[in-house]
Amino acid sequence: MTRLIPLLLLTACVRAVPPPVKHDFNYETEPEESTFTVPSVEAGPTRAVNNRDFLLAALDAVDAAEDRIRVAQYVIYDDVPVDALLDHLVEAVERGVRVQVLADEEGGQTQSALDAMAAGGVETQVDSLNVTTHNKLIIADDAVVLGSHNFTDAAMDRNNEGSILVNDAEVSAWYGAWYDSMWEDPRPDPQVPDWSRTDFVPLADRMVTDALISCMNSASEDIELVMYAIAWDDNYPGSDVDRVLTTLEAAHDRGVEIRVVVDGSFWVFDNGINDAAIARLDDAGIPIWRTDASVVTHAKVLRCDDTVVISDANWSYSGLEQMHGTSLVATTNELSGAYRAWMGFIFDDADEL
Repeated sequence: MTRLIPLLLLTACVRAVPPPVKHDFNYETEPEESTFTVPSVEAGPTRAVNNRDFLLAALDAVDAAEDRIRVAQYVIYDDVPVDALLDHLVEAVERGVRVQVLADEEGGQTQSALDAMAAGGVETQVDSLNVTTHNKLIIADDAVVLGSHNFTDAAMDRNNEGSILVNDAEVSAWYGAWYDSMWEDPRPDPQVPDWSRTDFVPLADRMVTDALISCMNSASEDIELVMYAIAWDDNYPGSDVDRVLTTLEAAHDRGVEIRVVVDGSFWVFDNGINDAAIARLDDAGIPIWRTDASVVTHAKVLRCDDTVVISDANWSYSGLEQMHGTSLVATTNELSGAYRAWMGFIFDDADEL
């Protein structure tokens, strides 16, 4: 059966004062017959968990938890890789861990997945109809997994996705405060603690745009962007999408080497989601690539020298200005090198426009 998440109309992304939006760009390809098997879990440190590495990291975090697991997820599909993760969440309850799952009601299979987990003792909740919880977040004691992976077989088994696992008590506590506020009332942007560290900077909701701009403004050598959707409209100057693109152009003008790759999968290509941004970047002289139509490149990762922003937010009105989401700025040579290598593989398989 074709499994499609309802999709955000492009016009809804760019209205000056739009009504609440309950959709986003999140195309998932039709699942094929699966031969998936659950890998053995091995403990590991903070690391990039892109593409197929995500599930292992999620199982790692869930299985190591002894006290509390909190999940915020946009959509949950009834698929083999997802079922493995959901089973591990129920098993955590059985060993005495408190498990909470907060989800958006958008996905057609989400409620049935929540019901199944609730039968196993997981505390479940859907957000308000007036907001969109676009997160892909797992907090398991001191471990945090976040990025672009939805709980779908396409995300875990086929797409290009960008995520990260951070084992850090302070980082976990920050996201935990955000989560607890969301659990209490998802309608306003939750209050979050102050933060002073620079190696990792947790982000939520409206904080991501300024972080993207700061990352690009700090670059002196190179910037690389892997982005599913850049929904820019020149009728809305000063929008967050316009601001980040203007900052990217300014970096190019001062001599920073820039490469951008956007998704070229069938729905995005056929509906021209990235076309206006591609034309704008091309006019600015910024090199841009597009991935093959057969692969969904759903990641939202920006690297500026040795700083990386890993996010669930598309560069769209809804992604940057409306939806709930969680992102992270990481500034370490090891992590930037891991994302640099992963992004290189994506560029190698893409076509320069």
